[in-house]
Amino acid sequence: MSDAVPSRLELLQFARRVVIQQARASLEQLDRWIAAEERREAERRLGGESQPTPPEWLVEHGLNRRNVVAMHAGDC
Repeated sequence: MSDAVPSRLELLQFARRVVIQQARASLEQLDRWIAAEERREAERRLGGESQPTPPEWLVEHGLNRRNVVAMHAGDC
């Protein structure tokens, strides 16, 4: 093994390689976060679009299911 001390230029080139490696890792993580958020937004849009329209009327029954307690408008 050599006991030679790396030159300033070699140290700067090493530092540059480290920064590039860290930047790539950070960008990959950011891309994963963006992709996950895009998936969530798409799911929210699809979920909102696929909701059935509310019925015009709803019947509220009593405990014995024979008595009608109230009639509700569908958006109530």
